[in-house]
Amino acid sequence: MRIPIFQLEHKKTYKEEYQKMIKVFMSKCISYEKKEYNYFDYMNEYIFHNWKYRDTYLDIYEYLNSIGINVKNKKITKESFINFLEFILNMQLVQNSIKRYYDNTKYSVKCKSIIVHNIPVLLESYGYEAYSLDDRIILIEQDATYDDLSLLVPKEIEELLISYKSRNNSGIKMKRIILEKLYQFLLSDIDKYKSYNSSLFSSIKTVITKMGISQEIDKKYQNLTNYKLRKYYDNCYQMILYLIKTEEVLKAKEELKNI
Repeated sequence: MRIPIFQLEHKKTYKEEYQKMIKVFMSKCISYEKKEYNYFDYMNEYIFHNWKYRDTYLDIYEYLNSIGINVKNKKITKESFINFLEFILNMQLVQNSIKRYYDNTKYSVKCKSIIVHNIPVLLESYGYEAYSLDDRIILIEQDATYDDLSLLVPKEIEELLISYKSRNNSGIKMKRIILEKLYQFLLSDIDKYKSYNSSLFSSIKTVITKMGISQEIDKKYQNLTNYKLRKYYDNCYQMILYLIKTEEVLKAKEELKNI
């Protein structure tokens, strides 16, 4: 019996996908001001220095090395590949936020296809979701299960985590109350949770302290509708869950090492 093409699974390893992307990105795939660039040279010259989350790295290649990416080397880990995808999405976010670059930069068909189509498909296939928060994009695992929360948090925190998803707590005021208590729980062991993922912890802090949960809404976010705020609150809840669950994931990883 023939299997329809839409049911076929075209599985490629992250290494194959990375090599395919690098091949396109290293070609002259971007045009700006009548000049042609490869993806990395263009981002390095015009975009990277506008990214406030670049830390103290002075160029894109130095930063890529810090996340395990050497564009001239085919070796890569899955973690580095996910970091690479997150980085590309953030470069696009910066570029799209600056009108002169957004209006005057042209991508080759293949390059645009990778960014617009392939990356979302890859993230879905690897079980990740892109969250847009403030002026950055963060990738976190989607649909993670949180069955053993009672082993990780006190009873009252477990109840808060479960109750957040209740229809009775869908109001914006109740979401704020619950998120504030969950954040205080993270603060009680801040070094541990920051060590799991400092970037994620920073994003949680932004929502809690700047978007009307623990303090008045920051000027920057006063134009957000309640619908938008709820979305950010729900994203924050997912990130808190992820941080708490990290402890269990790390234990599972250690058990595998000892086999």
